Amino acid sequence: MTASTSRLRRTGAALAAATAALALAACGSSGGSGSTAASTSKPAAAKPAAAVTVDFGEYFYRPKLVTVHVGQPVRFVNVGKIAHTVADSSASGTVRSALIQPRPLNHGQSQIVTFKHAGTVNYLCTFHPTLMRGVITVEP
Repeated sequence: MTASTSRLRRTGAALAAATAALALAACGSSGGSGSTAASTSKPAAAKPAAAVTVDFGEYFYRPKLVTVHVGQPVRFVNVGKIAHTVADSSASGTVRSALIQPRPLNHGQSQIVTFKHAGTVNYLCTFHPTLMRGVITVEP
């Protein structure tokens, strides 16, 4: 056996040993389902849902029927010429003001409401309760 053949065999054996060591190290740190850092980190927080806008004026809410998720803001904007309000109510029109506190909103003013529980919320303008009504469906 020549000196060059002997060097070639030693180099090949060293490369094989190094490759095996790297493979074992990679298997040992994976934990079977990904890196340790990935398995212990918290998932990224979901981006909050964008606000849904309800425009209102003489004598309408647009859109009249809205669906949002719990925690998703609803922004009421007065695009009319006179003051209006937004208040939660019963389906028959009895003002409750438990979820949406009514306050007069003039042209260009807005009110943002966020619901904490799923359900159906009827709402109306306390100044024009027979003319201006709407419904928000709040989903989980």
